[in-house]
Amino acid sequence: MGFIPHIALIKKHKVAIILAALVFWLLLGFIVYFTEHLASAYFGAKPMDLIEQRQYLLRWILWLVLTPVIVFLGLKINVGNCRLHWFVLLHLLLGSAILLLEFVLEYVVLHPMAELFYQRAVLLDEMVVPFLYKYFGYIVNYFLIVGVVNMYVYMNSLYTTQQHLLQTELKNNELNYQLTLAQLHSLKMQIQPHFLFNTHQSILGLIALGENEKAAGMLTKLSNLLRSVIDKQDTEFVTLSEELSTIDLYMDIQIVRFKDRLTFVKHVANDTLRKMIPYFLLQPIVENAIQYGVEQLDEPSELIVNAFLLNDQLHIEVLNQGVNASTEEKHGSGIGLSNILKRLHECYGDQASFDLVTLPSLQTKASLILPANEQ
Repeated sequence: MGFIPHIALIKKHKVAIILAALVFWLLLGFIVYFTEHLASAYFGAKPMDLIEQRQYLLRWILWLVLTPVIVFLGLKINVGNCRLHWFVLLHLLLGSAILLLEFVLEYVVLHPMAELFYQRAVLLDEMVVPFLYKYFGYIVNYFLIVGVVNMYVYMNSLYTTQQHLLQTELKNNELNYQLTLAQLHSLKMQIQPHFLFNTHQSILGLIALGENEKAAGMLTKLSNLLRSVIDKQDTEFVTLSEELSTIDLYMDIQIVRFKDRLTFVKHVANDTLRKMIPYFLLQPIVENAIQYGVEQLDEPSELIVNAFLLNDQLHIEVLNQGVNASTEEKHGSGIGLSNILKRLHECYGDQASFDLVTLPSLQTKASLILPANEQ
């Protein structure tokens, strides 16, 4: 059975154990003495003489002294490290051994007193028989102490296990939370360099065409956009109003680039502006519309952003002329669009959706449906 698995409990609660044992045996002794007094005072029973009173006193003192030993045995042999039949048998033997020790001590102390008090020889049988009559009650006392100890050990083990499981669960949740933040941050970092590369190419194209003033204007607008991105780099959610401000900065750059070939229109309901969405979510959708729509057309093109509430959900649409190549492969051609799906899953699970379709009017529509959450 090894070393005592719960010995620390004795050390931790030794004062409480001693006080509890003292109170228990004093209370039990008082009850026994009181019942004996009632029996003799009101029911004609023989009152206890001096030797019997001393015997009860000595017996409760011995039980008080032996209680820590019984607690020790209850910890050593408990239902957690011993089969039930062995648990009962071993404690029955140990309890009997303790009762035998108690009887021997009582006999050694009280036998001389009894002979002196009764002025005759006191036979061993006179002390053994009353003891045997009360053996069952004493062994019940022993198992009562052992049972209380085992119940405490079980409750303490259960509490410790629950605390350990709770700490493990909290730790796992924290790790999952940190992992999710890392994944979201990684997704954002993949989107931003992709956008910067395309914008950089546009500026180089203007410089190559000799349109330095427009290139300088684009650089200024890009600087403003980058400042906005850096200010919010640790922000996961922003209002739709803030996200549209970022889109405005981006579209200012593209309008300079495409001149009169691009028109940007927004139809945004006022009750949507304070709704929260993942930061930098719309930019890759708009960029995709520019790359696969506006750039592929020679005639003027219009890019439209719609936002409205329907059935307690936030609907955002981005429409552009032209058949978007990515509609043929929705997980497709750009890292930005695939990251949108990943970010939506990380942020909302199954409560959000993204769709990209070509309409009969040969427009491409990107549709976002998000929970309509506010600050």
